[in-house]
Order: sequence, then structure tokens, then C-alpha cells
Amino acid sequence: MKENPIIIIGGGLQGLATANALIDRGEEVLVLEKSSGVATQTSFANAGMLTPSQAAPWNSMADIVNILSGIGKKDSPMLLKLNQLPSLFFWGLRFLLNSSKSKYRSNTENLCKLAQHSLELTKQIREKYGFNYDHSSVGTMKIFRDESSFNKASKEVERLSDLGLTFKVLTNQEVVEQEPFLSDVSNKISGGIIFPDDETGDAYKFCKELETVIREKGGRIHVNTEVKKIHFNKRKVNSVVTDRVEIKASRVVLTSGSWTNNLLKNTRLNLPVKPVKGYSLTLDTSILNDTPKMPIIDERIHTAITPLGYSLRVAGTAEFAGFNEGIHQKRIDYLYKTLESIYPSISSNLDLDEGALWYGFRPMSPDGMPYIGPTKISGLFVNTGHGHSGWTLAMGSADLLADIILNKETKIGSEPFLVSRSF
Repeated sequence: MKENPIIIIGGGLQGLATANALIDRGEEVLVLEKSSGVATQTSFANAGMLTPSQAAPWNSMADIVNILSGIGKKDSPMLLKLNQLPSLFFWGLRFLLNSSKSKYRSNTENLCKLAQHSLELTKQIREKYGFNYDHSSVGTMKIFRDESSFNKASKEVERLSDLGLTFKVLTNQEVVEQEPFLSDVSNKISGGIIFPDDETGDAYKFCKELETVIREKGGRIHVNTEVKKIHFNKRKVNSVVTDRVEIKASRVVLTSGSWTNNLLKNTRLNLPVKPVKGYSLTLDTSILNDTPKMPIIDERIHTAITPLGYSLRVAGTAEFAGFNEGIHQKRIDYLYKTLESIYPSISSNLDLDEGALWYGFRPMSPDGMPYIGPTKISGLFVNTGHGHSGWTLAMGSADLLADIILNKETKIGSEPFLVSRSF
């Protein structure tokens, strides 16, 4: 083991994927994770979807209307707390600037390319090492509650074929054929769109499998290790100070999600990454004779219901509330109501009080694009800002960053994701 490995700060999806990509290129790595285990924060209980079809950023005009209409409303799918308005002012201006049709389409195209590359790499590592993370390759299905939104989406989805994505627009009857458990609410569904190339899986279980592989390859992962500070000398990385020891370093990668800026306080760098809180509810379905098989996305309310092995996960909502710890009952009630509105027969046969509740902070950039690459400080790199697509983009982002760090030709264009990009 080299005395000066590449240090990766953050042991979630991005950190572990980055570590694996660098090891495969012959580098020594040391992952530092402040929690008691890997992937216990934002990567722990997300929606479980790997969806190039849903990689578009959250600053479409429809999203902006939803956010503004949710100001101060705790039962809104997209909640913006009033006390966050001052801290979000400049970030919000950038967010709005990237909502123009040209910007939105350009960002969507770049995200789709990265997502498709990432999904292919996810498949490759699963097959190579026999990963088991409750994955499914049946695709995902988006449902619509009214004719207007269905007709609009049916037209807009046509451009996805230009990006290499496959889809099929479904009638009400075809939606139920794809997922018979929707028959109870078929009269409330106008239609749907199925994306057969999407996948689903438990991100936490994937991370645990990846952790094992990294350790077997000689990579080091230190948990219960909090990084306090990064020391620099003449604008170059010099060392990393943890709550235990100071480690000599010349190359450091920040994969610490929404907490990235905490480690940039003494650098004059400030990435425009804001935490957007999301919730999930995971229910044990092992007592049921039959369960839904098709992952469902309700676009109108930014909520997904994903079968994961012997469980069903309801995930969604977006809360612009800073690092607001704790589970708020109105947000959880919203997930309960979503489950009841989509799968009433399932909801009535499960003990909802036994569901596992969780929340995490999505690291959101104003243009919806992750930051992948070097900073103005020599030896300091970042891989963060993936928003709602962290699971989808993880393997591709790591592959891209590893090539950037080692000055190798990247497999897809890196310019759209660089820290130095304009807004």
C-alpha cells in the first residue's frame, strides 16, 4: 500500500463507486466515512430506481410552479420553507436561469448520456461479481391522472428517442395489463409511459456489495472517521485531518454530497449545492401472496413506488428546508396517502405503522447537473451535486472522474459537468 493514496471523503454511492473506478485503474485508495458504516446517509433508502428516463433536472417550468405553489405548505409534494428563502436567493436565481427551454434540454441531454453510460457500468459490475441487491430489469412505468398531462407527456417523450432511450405510450387498459394491481384505480388513470430499459435495486445493498469488492481488491475503507479539515500548501492539497489522525495527501476527492461545502470553508471555494430533503417508507410485503412487480412513477407528485425483493418502497417529496433533521409526520402521511391512492388493496393488507421511515438530503445543484472534476486547488476533486439521480449516475460519474484524475480520455464529454462550467 502506498503511503500517499487518493483519499476519498464520503462512503456513499459516489464515494464507493469512485474508489472502485480508481482501483481498477491501478490506484491506491482510502475512503473515509464519518458514519458507522457505508451508505447510511443519502444512499441508504432512496427510491431504488436507476432511471435514465428520469434523469432530467428538476427545473422545468412545471417543477418551478410546483415549488412556488408549495411555499410554506407542509403537505405539498415540493415544499419550500419560508425561512430558507434568504439562503436560496442566489441559488434560486441560477436555478431559474437554467429553466429556459434551451438550457433545460441541453442539461437533460447531457444527463441522459451520463445516465445511460452509468447504467451500463452498473450492469457490468453486477454480472462480473454476481452482485445481489434486489435488482429488477422490468423497466419503470410513469402514470398520469389526467388527460392534459398525459397528452403533453406523450408528445414530449418523443424527443427521448433521439437520446437513445426507448419507451412506449400506454392506454389506460395497457397500463393495467402491465401492472394488474392498478386495476383498483384504473378509472383514475388516463394513461402511462413505460421505459423498458430502466432498472431498480436497493442502493444500500449495492453499496455493501461494492464495499466487499473494494476491500478484496486492497482498497481501504475507514468508518467512524470524521474529516475535520483539509490542509493546503500554496493552493495544493497537503493533508487531511480527521478526528483521529492527520494523513498526508496530495489528491483528495470530495464525495460528501450536501455536506461538501463544510470541507471547503478554508478554500474560498463554494459549490452551489443545496440539500433537498426526501423521504421514503419501506414496507414488508413478505406476508402477501402476491405483490406489484412494476415500479411506478407518479410524475405529478414526484413520488415513486418500487418493489424491492420482499418489500415495497414509497419514496418522494422534495423539501427545500436546509439541513432540517427529523421526520415530519405530514410528509410521511403524504407517502401513506400516495400508496393508498395507487395500491388501495396493498395498503389495506399491510400494517403501515410497521413501515421503516427514512429521510435523506439530496445534493442539488442549480442546473440539476453534478459537479465532477478538479477544483482550482491542485489535487482537490469533487463528485457531488447529483440531486435525485445519485443512484442512476453513480457508476458513470465515478468512471468519468477517474479518467479525469488520471488525465485519460473520457468515454463521454466531461465539460458539462466540470466545476468551472458557467451557469
